[in-house]
Amino acid sequence: MLKKYFLYLLAIGLVTCSFTPLSGQPTAALAVEKQSTSQTSQAEQLKLLESAIVPTTAQDTVELWAKAVQMRNGALQYALFTQNAKLGVKAPLESFHWVTGASSPWVEQYRIERLQVENEQPHEQVFQVEFDLVTSKGTYGTDQAKVTVVQQGHQWFIQGLGPVSEKSVGIWNTPESINEKSIEDSFTLMKTYDSPMGYRIQLPEKAMSQLKLESAACTNEEGNPPCLHLYFKDTTAKKDVMLATVIRLSKEQEKLPYYLEHPFIKKLGENKLGAYYSLFPSEHQYAGEEESEQGKAWSALLELLQTRMAHFNLMP
Repeated sequence: MLKKYFLYLLAIGLVTCSFTPLSGQPTAALAVEKQSTSQTSQAEQLKLLESAIVPTTAQDTVELWAKAVQMRNGALQYALFTQNAKLGVKAPLESFHWVTGASSPWVEQYRIERLQVENEQPHEQVFQVEFDLVTSKGTYGTDQAKVTVVQQGHQWFIQGLGPVSEKSVGIWNTPESINEKSIEDSFTLMKTYDSPMGYRIQLPEKAMSQLKLESAACTNEEGNPPCLHLYFKDTTAKKDVMLATVIRLSKEQEKLPYYLEHPFIKKLGENKLGAYYSLFPSEHQYAGEEESEQGKAWSALLELLQTRMAHFNLMP
């Protein structure tokens, strides 16, 4: 009887010992459940953060996207996409740890232009973003993206994104998707000119070599405002031919009827020094000889200046 009693106590002790260590530890199922709950919480947190980032105007959404491209921040770019636009891009972004673009070239600055397109749908807007790209060697090129944004609720999301042409670099893509050949073909050595009047212009080296730049007062304009004159250096005729003028006006001068009604000036921008306007010749300076070598060179430079001046560069 005593022997049976000890065996009974031993059995109880073994049972107790076998369960005691487990009673103070989470089961495997509980650990999985907690991990799943944590992952769900992080996903919910990320979703709310992404939702808070998306702007309430189309222009601001494109501006934020362009800034994210400049920062090489793929996570921020991704947050601005519609759910449909996110399909297929998450895996490439993850594979590069949410970094886009390249270490060289990089985005120095960008410009945004609203496009007018046919059959544009309600609550939809299309923009073109032009990126200025530079490298440590001073090479320079541009890249263009076409961005379509749509309104969902009170926010604007990116629905479509792509290159403007086959020559686009695609600096907004992951490193493996950038068009490196386009970079090699498009980059041109640029030169910068800073005028005393506070205006900066950047042009390809070849174009700059064909120009004469002269800062002076515009004696033929009211108030004699400071100006930057740009001339084409005609080496054949050995003369300088007018191409364009940049005029700087004070706030008071801008309000004068003379400038308010001026038929040929176009505002470029302003800084603390004043407002800047472009002025181009009303007629071809090689009238009757437009197809001559000099006439074509003058026309090409004029077109380049009209494009570059539209994206004015004002010194700090």
